[in-house]
Amino acid sequence: MDKASKWLVITEKPSVAGDLAKALGGFEKKGDYYESPKYFITWAVGHLLELLEPEELDPKYKRWLLQDLPILPSEFQYKPKKGQTERLNHIKSLAKKSEVVGFINACDAGREGELIFREIFDFCGQDKPFKRLWLQSMTPESIRKGFNLVKPGKDYDNLGDAARCRAESDWLIGMNATRAVTKRLKSRNTKGVWSVGRVQTPTLALIAKRELEHLKHRPEPYFTIEGRFSTSSHEYSGVWFDPNFKKPISTDEEDLQHYSEKEDRIFSKERLDQILNDFNLNKGKATASETRKESKEIAPQLFDLTLLQREANRKLGMSASRTLQAAQRLYEKHKLLTYPRTDSRYLPEDYVNNVTDVIKEFSAIPTEFTKACQKILKTGLLNKERIFNDKHVSDHFAIIPTGHFPSEKLDGDDARIYNLVLKRFLAAFMPHAVWAKVERITKVGSQTFRTRVQDLQEPGWREVYGLDTEEESKLPKLNEKNPEAVTPVQTEDITPQTNATKPPARLTEAKLLSLMEHCGRSIADEEIAEVLKDKGIGTPATRADIIENLIAKEYVSRFGKSLRATSKGIRLVDVLSRIPIDTLSKVELTGEIEFDLRKMEKGQKKRSEFMQDMFDFTSSIVDKARTFEYDAIFKNDPPLGSCPVCKKGKVFEGFWGYKCNLAGNSKEKVGDECTFIIWKEKNQRYIDRSLVEEVLSKNIAGPFEFSNSNGTSHFEEYLTISPVKGIIFCEQNGDPKESATGYDVVVLHEEPLPETFLKLPGLVKVTENAYLCEFGVQMPAAETAASEAAETKPKRGRKKAAAEGSTEEKAKKKPAKPKKTKRLISRMPRVLCGREMSLEDYKSFIITGSTPPIADFKSKKGRPFAAALHLKDNGNFEFKFVSRKALLGEETVKTPKNTEKKSANKAKVVKKTKKKDSSSEGESSSV
Repeated sequence: MDKASKWLVITEKPSVAGDLAKALGGFEKKGDYYESPKYFITWAVGHLLELLEPEELDPKYKRWLLQDLPILPSEFQYKPKKGQTERLNHIKSLAKKSEVVGFINACDAGREGELIFREIFDFCGQDKPFKRLWLQSMTPESIRKGFNLVKPGKDYDNLGDAARCRAESDWLIGMNATRAVTKRLKSRNTKGVWSVGRVQTPTLALIAKRELEHLKHRPEPYFTIEGRFSTSSHEYSGVWFDPNFKKPISTDEEDLQHYSEKEDRIFSKERLDQILNDFNLNKGKATASETRKESKEIAPQLFDLTLLQREANRKLGMSASRTLQAAQRLYEKHKLLTYPRTDSRYLPEDYVNNVTDVIKEFSAIPTEFTKACQKILKTGLLNKERIFNDKHVSDHFAIIPTGHFPSEKLDGDDARIYNLVLKRFLAAFMPHAVWAKVERITKVGSQTFRTRVQDLQEPGWREVYGLDTEEESKLPKLNEKNPEAVTPVQTEDITPQTNATKPPARLTEAKLLSLMEHCGRSIADEEIAEVLKDKGIGTPATRADIIENLIAKEYVSRFGKSLRATSKGIRLVDVLSRIPIDTLSKVELTGEIEFDLRKMEKGQKKRSEFMQDMFDFTSSIVDKARTFEYDAIFKNDPPLGSCPVCKKGKVFEGFWGYKCNLAGNSKEKVGDECTFIIWKEKNQRYIDRSLVEEVLSKNIAGPFEFSNSNGTSHFEEYLTISPVKGIIFCEQNGDPKESATGYDVVVLHEEPLPETFLKLPGLVKVTENAYLCEFGVQMPAAETAASEAAETKPKRGRKKAAAEGSTEEKAKKKPAKPKKTKRLISRMPRVLCGREMSLEDYKSFIITGSTPPIADFKSKKGRPFAAALHLKDNGNFEFKFVSRKALLGEETVKTPKNTEKKSANKAKVVKKTKKKDSSSEGESSSV
């Protein structure tokens, strides 16, 4: 290599650039790069470029039209990501230097690292060669060795093709499927985007499947039995179980049916009585035997990102996103952890000395872990074969402490995550924990009871964590001389307990991350299953974002510590399966794409062949989405029951709800059409088929779980049929809790008002929590039509006289059509802003349109204020605020000297205000 020539080394992140410069030596840092006699080293920060949006390729794609789909670019083009133009230009300026003879790709050793570099290389537009540095370890020795073994960049062209194909296929599926599905599913009520993606939609399907299982479950009562027994030295308890129980082997459709069946549950009162009778007849004949076995609990593996996120969610209740953010800060800001976005739980084989040095650093400082560190150094690193393995280290190795100490005290999430990683790191090199596990079987007649306990003999790696007392219990030996002998025991008591089955638990983030990681286990195709076995769907770096995106797009919501699919999310998965383009919601799609990409990396599949396959697949998705008919995709579903309103039709499922087959397509009733419909969402709950079937068949069903609008509080309610609203909340006996207006009603009192402020008759209703007035309930439709015709206003842009003349002419030529009764609902809480409103207050308010000023209202902060209530034309009311002190006669007027001019100015302002709105007594606030 010529002394004047230099190679431009590009790393994926700044920290790696620093590590390379330090290992090679002889570098000087000059702003955003390092320089030595042989190299420039600079860095990216992940992907610096991204694919153009469809509308950036062609303006016609700004309008989402089905006729313009599919979008199949002949060439995919890139643009700088937001905020990265300056960094790209900096790299480009280095690449243009005359002494730079070529590039060295030092981005992460993997597919994404290859793509990051090649995007930058293309952007620089330099006709210079490049080489590939492939590092499996970041020790100084490994770095220097790697630079001596750099290979020509063309050796990695297949890897580069696979990387581009992955990005471009995701773009094709996401852009086309999202636009096609959105155009078909949008309605007046849902104008947002129905986003579809190769990874996010299968992830949504996992959550939706569990949510439906949860919703379909109906509690079933069962019994358990606990027996109390005694020996000459101690008492103990045992739980009855059926030793011959075998859980049925079932299909996926039957899993829910057998979910609650367990060996210690009794679902029949007759069988319970039989067991109790047998127990009582054989009280004096009880015998017991036990086995004691030593069990080793192996030390845990080191963390990869997914495992760390699962552990943080399980132990600390932290979301995957919060965990990643904390780990990233500990890596970048505090320098306390190694790179966190890793999918490896192993370390390079040449990292043994580094680990020992880190543990030595920790052992020298007194902390709660000092003793454990000293023990590890004394025994040496254990479990090496489970930790150091180059075959399981790809782009990055496991997350471990760097050995540095915090320059400032850690707190919050950072402290919690650092503590988790440090404990796991130390535990991995410690001895296995040893348990003594005891199983005691007690027989009373033909009935069997079981007692299980475990006792920690040697804490081993658990010493780092401390003992969870719930995991340990002690049971004295049954027979000291002959531990395995059958021994007579005394029966003390037997207690049957009544329980109810619980639904399958909703997915926590920890469980979802595990399913995403190990989704290949449920796939029948062995080749696809093998591809997904280690990787799953998504990557450790993207899974947290996938979950957060599903929440942001309102497909998923948090429910306590769990995740639940929303009605929108369930409907999307359901309709994709019916069109059918359910390939988009299955993990097999990722497996199939990954299988082809791996073949491409090995040179067994051409890039052009793969992309043609993706063009064909995308076109088929668009065609199916474009041509499906709503009625057709539900036509094979049987009816859910008879219509409870018209008594003639049957109730069938549709996309938005369940409606009578004699109902029309409009919201207005036409002729003899039935209007009965049950919408698929109520109080944040998806209304599934099983619930509708139950309500239609029983008329009263429940209780079912619901929640408030933001999901912060949850409650159970019974449901019954409403001709207007489909289903409504009710008491257990069927008494309604809500009316067709949506307000709480168990009406305590009704009173008609012939005249009201709105010139309409009204019906006042008193409920437990509010006063209601339904205006216009007695007004004939003809009168309403006539009054509306008389009050018709001219359209914008026309002269008033012309408009009035037009209205009169139309009235002469054509009689007014009868219109529906004009109805308005006014509602006022019985306790408003801390002040109890009387019925007389409310009636006067409805009749006169306002209340006198009231002095004892209270704000949210508990501060008193005064205001009058005014009735608005739409039935709502508003506050007209007044001076409370003046109202109470407490206000005194002071006239300071030399303020005549200011007072006069103020008077003018007030006068102008009054002229503008003579009815106003101050600021107003609508409710």
